[in-house]
Amino acid sequence: MILKDVAKILTKLSDGENLTTKEAEEAFDVCLAEDKEAYFFTALTMGLMAKGITSDELFGFCKSRQKLLPEIKVKFDSSKITDNSGTGGDKLKTFNVSTTAAFIIAAADIAVAKQSYFAVTGIGGSGDLFREFGIDVVKESNPKSIKKTIEKVCFTPYIGEFLPSPDKIPGFLGWVKKRGKTGGLNYISPYHLAANVLTPIKMERRVYGCFDRKYLNILAELFQKLGYKKGLIIHGIGGLDEVSNIGNTEIVEFTKNKLKNYTVSPEDFGVKKAKHDEIKAISVERNVIDFLRILFNKEKGPKRDIVLMNASASLFIMDKVSNFKDGVELSKKILEENKAADKLVDLVKAIGDIEKLNQWKKLAKV
Repeated sequence: MILKDVAKILTKLSDGENLTTKEAEEAFDVCLAEDKEAYFFTALTMGLMAKGITSDELFGFCKSRQKLLPEIKVKFDSSKITDNSGTGGDKLKTFNVSTTAAFIIAAADIAVAKQSYFAVTGIGGSGDLFREFGIDVVKESNPKSIKKTIEKVCFTPYIGEFLPSPDKIPGFLGWVKKRGKTGGLNYISPYHLAANVLTPIKMERRVYGCFDRKYLNILAELFQKLGYKKGLIIHGIGGLDEVSNIGNTEIVEFTKNKLKNYTVSPEDFGVKKAKHDEIKAISVERNVIDFLRILFNKEKGPKRDIVLMNASASLFIMDKVSNFKDGVELSKKILEENKAADKLVDLVKAIGDIEKLNQWKKLAKV
């Protein structure tokens, strides 16, 4: 396929027809490589979402992007590695829940390759959080650093979009530039749904949060097509891309060949229902303090509860526990034994600035 052939693909989309996986893959291949002005790229991404994207089309998108990612082989078995990054786009603007939970997961002897972006729609992303401890996730986003850090600490933060060579993705870079110039050209794209799906490190199990319930089954089917063995796709009612303690959470649990839809409540995890005001983000500084107070076992309220719930979901899917309540109890034990806090200290010593962490610890009174 050459660039002008993408026009035929766009015609199909405008007629409301679905693309095959191969058509989507080839269209993204050529747009990423050749569409420097990003006109076709913009039309393709918007056309897919306007029509209603399918799991086959997302699979084609992922297959195209997968070719651009380096494969990073690590010493851990793929069944012992995970990531709890999701789509982002949390409509309720909570603090850094998944990042905090990731340290509990890593402290349970599960290697965590955590995709860590800076804030786009929220108050502070995980990249912003790590920067406060002297960790530069941009600098760390290369195969050598990722491999070295995860093998040393059992945890590594990185930005997946920074791994492909820039000369291989002029279409994507042109699209990003055009979105920035126009200001208002912000729309939900396949990148919002699946940018964090792909990982350079092979893994078999994931918990993946989504900002909109309508994509839950589509994403579950996508993970099946990508060869994952087990996982949870989650959406907290009201716009959370995480397990919620302020209301119910819709879940699609998937295995290789089956999907199971169900809804859980805070009570299913053994925690009290909270109010939005009790878990929302206020500022970057408050996010850092909340993060530290939870990891160092000083916080006992709703913010700790929602972290416990999300850590529990990953512990469940990684077969560390058999149910969500046991996952919460194991997460509490990990915090009480300072294992999650120790994991943070190890990470900062490896790739950050321990003095900056110590200064924040004083502010957080931990």
